[in-house]
Amino acid sequence: MCIYNYFGNKKILIIGASSDLAKELNESLYQSGAKLGLHYNSNIGPLNKFDDDRVLKIQKDLSIQKNCHSVVDEFHDWADGIDCLVQLSGGISHANYPDELTEQDVWYDLNINLIAPFFLAQRAIYYFKKNKTSGKIVMMSNAGASHGGGSKTLIYGVAKAGIERLVRGLAKDCAGSNILVNAVAPGFITSKIHTEKMNRSEQDIVDRVKMIPLKRAGTSREVSETIMFLLSESATYITGETITVSGGDWL
Repeated sequence: MCIYNYFGNKKILIIGASSDLAKELNESLYQSGAKLGLHYNSNIGPLNKFDDDRVLKIQKDLSIQKNCHSVVDEFHDWADGIDCLVQLSGGISHANYPDELTEQDVWYDLNINLIAPFFLAQRAIYYFKKNKTSGKIVMMSNAGASHGGGSKTLIYGVAKAGIERLVRGLAKDCAGSNILVNAVAPGFITSKIHTEKMNRSEQDIVDRVKMIPLKRAGTSREVSETIMFLLSESATYITGETITVSGGDWL
């Protein structure tokens, strides 16, 4: 079965849809015929190409529970239901060493990478159960989370490790309602975060790639294909798992 044929009647909400990681996923799900909710915070640019009645664009800051719930509410009401939630939102306040982090840095990183994803999942699960429909949630972890994260991204790593525990807990709690909850943990993926947020030079990136067994960075398409698999009919017996997409990094 071609998994792309499965999404024609699905209602899928993507959180953080303007991110680099979302680019291929947005396109693949759109081409498959799915009804899409594309959430963004401030950068609508990558979403301007999707402009028809199968797509709802939702701008919302996710710093409080009320806003997280309202994103899901708005999509659910517009689409008359929800089948899948994909959480790609995240980031870091500052690329600092642990002794340089401020209280604001710590709370920002925990909130955007762990607390907001929980509130989003909380609301999606509410609708799955209310509508008595099976649902799927895919959350975003990171390949380095279980290894302590990076020296300049400690709290980000802590939050992503929390995502993996959250996925297992929600999967266990929701299995009786046939709600599947999984995560994807990308490794070193080609994106602007390395140069714009982490301030890595071209040589830094070359040196980092040498550490990966496959000797290359991953792509957003490879992450997208993994998410598509977890959302598809091919993954109806998988829950509580984290699939790592890292080219063998950390082996």
